Amino acid sequence: MSQIENLINRLDKVKGRNGNWTACCPAHSDRSPSLAIRLLEDERILLHCFAGCDVNEIVQSLGMTISDLFPPKTENFEDSKPIKINTQKFFATDLLRIMSFESMVVMIAASDLSKGKKLNERDMDRMKLSFERIQEVARYAGV
Repeated sequence: MSQIENLINRLDKVKGRNGNWTACCPAHSDRSPSLAIRLLEDERILLHCFAGCDVNEIVQSLGMTISDLFPPKTENFEDSKPIKINTQKFFATDLLRIMSFESMVVMIAASDLSKGKKLNERDMDRMKLSFERIQEVARYAGV
């Protein structure tokens, strides 16, 4: 079994193809897939949780280590494949999912503020994170 198959088989609600998948993040209580998985040409595996989980938390919750995300080392340097930069972009559905989630966070805070409630420090920090993520998606999409 390949490293990517080993990883994918441990996850729930996996969708995708051609080296790009989404799944529920095992590091937090995730009902809607927020984990992006990408297999690069050199067999490295990239993970990104849009809810903010750290890669170490993700692999540990799967009973794996960071080294499981990299191809086995070759004996000779000359035998190894050169690293190619993958320019493949995220699926538009991934970007829309992020925007939808972060917009919901902003809407909840706006609703609380309109009712005269004050946001505590934790809520303000979460609002800042939502703002940063929305800006990141806009930059990525070239908006």
